[in-house]
Amino acid sequence: MHLLTAASFLALTFASQAALAQGQAAKVLAPETAAAKALSAEEGAAMAEVQRKRAEAVQRTRDEMLKRTTRSICIGC
Repeated sequence: MHLLTAASFLALTFASQAALAQGQAAKVLAPETAAAKALSAEEGAAMAEVQRKRAEAVQRTRDEMLKRTTRSICIGC
């Protein structure tokens, strides 16, 4: 029984590593296609603004979730 468990664990481990390696190979090829197109200053600024707004929205959501969680744990501190 232990041998079967160990064998299945090793099989799953190696299968997941192979899948990760394939995914990283695709990521390595993707930046080359994005680098082929140069962005103007206005496009770059617009993309940075969009990313900043997204990051702020994610941070607000995390803060609200943390407040909700801590409010339920500790009241009246």
